[in-house]
Amino acid sequence: MLKHLCIVFFLFPLMGQSQYQYAEIGLQGGGANFLGDVGNYSIHLPQGYSGGLFFRYNFTRHWSIEVGGNYGFIQNADSWSAIAHRKDRNLSFQSELWEGYILMNFNFFEFEPGSKFKHTPFIFGGFGIFWFDPTTNYQGNQVRLQPLGTEGQGTAANPDVPYALANSFFVFGMGYKWAINRITSIGIQSGFRATYTDYLDDVSGRYADPEILLEENGAVAAALSDRSLSGGDKSRMFRGDPTNNDWYIFSGVTLQVKFEEFYEKCTNFAR
Repeated sequence: MLKHLCIVFFLFPLMGQSQYQYAEIGLQGGGANFLGDVGNYSIHLPQGYSGGLFFRYNFTRHWSIEVGGNYGFIQNADSWSAIAHRKDRNLSFQSELWEGYILMNFNFFEFEPGSKFKHTPFIFGGFGIFWFDPTTNYQGNQVRLQPLGTEGQGTAANPDVPYALANSFFVFGMGYKWAINRITSIGIQSGFRATYTDYLDDVSGRYADPEILLEENGAVAAALSDRSLSGGDKSRMFRGDPTNNDWYIFSGVTLQVKFEEFYEKCTNFAR
């Protein structure tokens, strides 16, 4: 097994003209927040979680490029909101997230484990792709929302096709990191994902005609389209805000190890 790992690791260009070039592998984990049409809108304590792996190549003590992947879980509910009309709308959702990304990091101070440059604040920015699948609790079961077309997608009430469950995002954020020995460092960071979909929570446009929705998409779709406490026919009224796309935020801690140390052990092992 170790020999196979070494073969993979040999493929990465770890040597460069600058003596400061080095690579890292790392873990990250923490909380997840959602900002969109459903539930709390202001910044709030995480109501979900996230975790993942990354590979980072440091060109200098200031600049690095990073690729990685994360798993996350987000949720929100109108009952948690302080906004009156959201409370009355009474919608809720949760979703798993799988993402891959590439980004650039910039350290404000010079930084390298094993040197005198032991800590720095940093910022980052990049882009990625992600998969999601919103669900909600209905009569004791988790029900997938996208196939139901709760805003009448694909019916006479709304000619739009169902929204895609894969999309892209722009990510930016900030953090702080510290070297704890010559090869290992830890950090805290928060990354904001501005997505290119307004359907992370299954809510964006108008209420569909309940009779058409019942006839063409079924009773469950009709029930989950309008769960408002006040009742009444809301056909063609806005259910969400189609002018703003959804966001999610991953915040937490990171642990990274200088890749060269493992690479050197692989080299000695393979000889």
